[in-house]
Amino acid sequence: MFFVVITCTLNEKNLNPMKISTCSHRNPEIEILEINGDLTGRGALKFEEYLYSSLDEGRFFKVINLKYMKKADGLGLNVLQNLINRGMRIRLFNAGSEMLKLLRISRKEEVIKLYNCQEPDEAVLLFEKEFLDGKNSFKHDVKKRRFKRVNTSLQAKFKSHTVHNSRTNHNTIIKNLSEGGILISHVHTVIEKTEERLNALEMVNRKLYDITFSLNGGTKMVETNGESVWVVNGNQKPFVGVRFQNLKLNLGEMIRDYVYRHKEN
Repeated sequence: MFFVVITCTLNEKNLNPMKISTCSHRNPEIEILEINGDLTGRGALKFEEYLYSSLDEGRFFKVINLKYMKKADGLGLNVLQNLINRGMRIRLFNAGSEMLKLLRISRKEEVIKLYNCQEPDEAVLLFEKEFLDGKNSFKHDVKKRRFKRVNTSLQAKFKSHTVHNSRTNHNTIIKNLSEGGILISHVHTVIEKTEERLNALEMVNRKLYDITFSLNGGTKMVETNGESVWVVNGNQKPFVGVRFQNLKLNLGEMIRDYVYRHKEN
């Protein structure tokens, strides 16, 4: 058994590179991944990109070794949950006390499951018994991505209303972009009349309108509406998943062209 580094990224402060390695073993259907670094911020988004590429290529079985993972956050857990919900079979092992605490606090223990073992070979045997042996084998019901996405640092603004119907203005950074929606962070929110600041964690299930951002250095503007569909804490900064609503055809084509031109090979 041996490990090969397959990709690498940096965390939010551009320090301590987060590496993802894959382990060669006897079952080619199962991929053992080892995370070395932080499953947070940019590292979590890079890991999401790798898992979605695996899903698109038909590689559905992942066993993840957390022995050298330093820490994770709500965004990292959300990445794992989203891929599991789409049908990827993922199990973790070698989880430390911080990961166990994070799973317990976030109440994701029933979705993101752990094996109580330390060795990769043992984890593979448990995975085979759970998913691949005899009566437990199954036909995959996998939901692949409808839209390709790309990581960005585009600035955007939008408006919404509080539960008391006060209008709010928001400035934010788009962390990744697709025709279906955006992932945003660094959300600066104020009530229009009072200029009182609000916590982005209060944005879940809100209607968003006048979402505006530019592509290609401001030469092409996107203006649309949407809805915040989930909010998680990541490295003390909330991340918000936004789904576009009634995106005009020409704007969808513009975003698709941007994504494919900026997508990493």
